[in-house]
Amino acid sequence: MSTCSDCKSFFPREDEPGKGDCVRRVVDPRQAYYTTRPKNPEDDASGCGEFQKR
Repeated sequence: MSTCSDCKSFFPREDEPGKGDCVRRVVDPRQAYYTTRPKNPEDDASGCGEFQKR
């Protein structure tokens, strides 16, 4: 089973140990920007379509 902490897009938070953010770069025709979602490192990532192994 893959977890969020095994993904390239997961970054642990320094201010809250045991939590992290899923950060993704999104490019559309006009601009590029980053999205972030709060995640727990032990969350199941097998259903995530954007999972990339570290």
